Amino acid sequence: EDLVDAAPRAAAPPPAKAAKGPRTPGAAFERVDSDKWMGAIKDDRLKDNSYEGTYGDDGWGAKASQKLMTVRGKDFRHEKTKKKRGGYRGGTVDLGSNSIKYTYSDD
Repeated sequence: EDLVDAAPRAAAPPPAKAAKGPRTPGAAFERVDSDKWMGAIKDDRLKDNSYEGTYGDDGWGAKASQKLMTVRGKDFRHEKTKKKRGGYRGGTVDLGSNSIKYTYSDD
């Protein structure tokens, strides 16, 4: 088996690519059209997925939320663990339900 004398094989042509729309310089890639789906949300409570949008600035996790919003990358896990270590420091515990009832009709 002498591999040096082997004849080179012809390279297969690259697969044809699907036609794409024109690129706009400086525009971020979006896999999902956010304007379309944000318009489909009928309940305003579901549009804001942040801690402040759900519980406000007076919730017991507001301080941790403010810190974790600025952390990116692999440091997030470390900061999250540190925030979990800190205990609950008083205040009233809200026992109310924050669930949202959905209607299962074909609107």
